[in-house]
Amino acid sequence: MKYSMSMYLRQQWTDSRLMYDAPEGLTKIELDNEIKKEIWVPDLSFMTDMDTKVHQVTLPNKMMFLYPDGFVSYSTRVTGTFTCFMQLHNFPFDDQSCVYEMESYGFTAATVSFRWDEPGMSFKDGIVHSQFEIGAAETYLCDREYPSGNYTCIGLTLPLKRRYGFYIIQVFAPSMLIVVLSWVSFWLNIDAAPARVSLGILTVLTISTNGNLSVGMSQQVSYIRAIDIWNSVCLFLVFGAMVEYAYVCVIARVQQRRKRERLHSNISLNGLADIENGKITEKVTEQHQIDKDRENARKIDKIARIAFPLAFVVFNVIYWVYYMR
Repeated sequence: MKYSMSMYLRQQWTDSRLMYDAPEGLTKIELDNEIKKEIWVPDLSFMTDMDTKVHQVTLPNKMMFLYPDGFVSYSTRVTGTFTCFMQLHNFPFDDQSCVYEMESYGFTAATVSFRWDEPGMSFKDGIVHSQFEIGAAETYLCDREYPSGNYTCIGLTLPLKRRYGFYIIQVFAPSMLIVVLSWVSFWLNIDAAPARVSLGILTVLTISTNGNLSVGMSQQVSYIRAIDIWNSVCLFLVFGAMVEYAYVCVIARVQQRRKRERLHSNISLNGLADIENGKITEKVTEQHQIDKDRENARKIDKIARIAFPLAFVVFNVIYWVYYMR
């Protein structure tokens, strides 16, 4: 919600009190720091700054030229941190527009009137920002009425387009691979409980850690961002893969255990004469039911092999089409 900028702030104005007769060959006077203190300068103030300083090394970084007709050219090197109220609903595919405003603090518009000399802002050649592409600044006037009078104000909007390549590499690609890794569970045998449970826990914890990493990459806000939707869906799919195995275990094992308990109860209540025939009959029935339950469990795994990737593909199509438009 803030940005820092170092600039050469240039102001030009005409002060008739500073007119002079120049000797032949003299077009302007370069004033030193001591004489600059005696010259009136506009009381320009930054309205969106949090901390601003004028460079003082090795001397105050100020330059002033005085022309015979009273025209003054004044330049100061300034570095400041400025507020920028960003809307992060589409983060990290967001475009921002930061506002930079300056106005006169002590003089009303009747005394001082600020106007831009286009272009209002130009950038040094070769300046590249690591997180944003910086667009061309747009200037505007923002004169305001206060109880003490009307005051002159000028501003500009600085368009920023976030570079999301870093987030693709650090967040989206790893979480996508983790989701795909969770599907390996569907191809493992239903009896491989240690492998499937370990894989499920590993993928859930990893996707949660990856989501926490992305949260720390930007300002924490109270609304849902694009990256939050991605992390939530990935976590839901990975967690769903683990729940799917739990459901498979219920079908393949719980019903078997209940049937065994009923079988043992029936055997204990039968007479000695038909125990042997009853055992054979019950064993055949039990084995048939076990095979049927295991086949149902395998069918669920086969359905999951198609349903989970298909759901992820559909989500990706909708997600990337919406945010890349």
